[in-house]
Amino acid sequence: MSLPCEMIDEILCRVPVKYILRCRSVCKEWCSLIDSTAFAKKHFKTNRDRNAGFGLMITKLGGDRKFLLASLDSLDEDSPAVVKINNPLKSFLCGAEVVGASNGLVCVLKNKKKDVFVLNPIIRKFRKIASVPLEFLSFFRVNESFLFGFGYDEVNDDYKVVMIAKCYVQFRGLIVIVYSFKTNVWTRIQNVPSNIRFTGNRGIFASGSLHWMAVKNSNHIIVGFDLELQQFKEVPFPPIEVTHDSSKSRFLADVGQCLCILDRSNSRMDVWLMNYPGTEITWYKALSTEQEEILRTSMSNELIAFSRSGKDLLLQVHNPYYTKLAWYDLNQETVTNIGIRGLPFQFCSFLYTESLIQLTEDEPLQQKPSEDDQKKNTKKRRRDEFLSEGSSSRL
Repeated sequence: MSLPCEMIDEILCRVPVKYILRCRSVCKEWCSLIDSTAFAKKHFKTNRDRNAGFGLMITKLGGDRKFLLASLDSLDEDSPAVVKINNPLKSFLCGAEVVGASNGLVCVLKNKKKDVFVLNPIIRKFRKIASVPLEFLSFFRVNESFLFGFGYDEVNDDYKVVMIAKCYVQFRGLIVIVYSFKTNVWTRIQNVPSNIRFTGNRGIFASGSLHWMAVKNSNHIIVGFDLELQQFKEVPFPPIEVTHDSSKSRFLADVGQCLCILDRSNSRMDVWLMNYPGTEITWYKALSTEQEEILRTSMSNELIAFSRSGKDLLLQVHNPYYTKLAWYDLNQETVTNIGIRGLPFQFCSFLYTESLIQLTEDEPLQQKPSEDDQKKNTKKRRRDEFLSEGSSSRL
């Protein structure tokens, strides 16, 4: 007795990406379904609503800058390990700088930030988009860095890349350009704020907008860029006490599509979360707690994600000689280091969502051979080589 197509669709929508790629081999009907854009979007939305499918993309700092992957759920296992990104993505990512992630797609810059690529690390596909206009690159000094961001315009079903540079050549002010996947065109934004100073490079995507920390008239603010309207807006800052304490530090983060501020000092750590748009109170304090010794002695702590249960925080802890990941138990106020095999000494990581979202319409996915298949292929190749050598010796 076979299941109805609608039931198969609903079941597969709840299967993790790494397993659903194997399901493509069941039959042609399943393969066609899984490869379709409609199913990829439904699968992503189902996992997002279930608060599932989160992963970490880890970048080794210095040297060859290797890129690694880790599933958030695997961090609770006895001996979690990272997954290396191999060729062709390994060679392609060499020297790349991550811009941001949205719906399972990751945006990176290469070749002195002139070339922009978008990739899905799970299905190992990437696409080069239109190069950054030379006119934009000529507006600012060579030694000046610029801001960037990547996000999804849900209203127009369009992915967009935003770049912001401070101009010193023709005038003093900000130049902002936006790339649209739908039009394949870079557009210059006209209404740009002129009285603010950005304090971060990478825009944090949440609630349809990219966000940066900034300073306006000596006051800390958050600047948002609405990807649908392509307009800047000022986001109210949480009621955080203003202090000149040098030990204080604030980080803007995205914890599963929710904008978050981690406000920490040597003794305390506060986490502020933004409410959904339209609510009367913009921010609420999710927690305030004394810091453990392991966190107080670090150079900085970054909030990466909440656990699926919501009872733990995943923190990235930086020290002069190493970086590590740790779970912070909100109830017990204790820190547990996560021992991950294959993790480099110094790294940075960010949260993304595993998905089947493709860069082109209904293009067949790539499936990584399983270890068993690789072993079989290796044995077959060795057997063929042995037989070939034996035949040659008998001639």
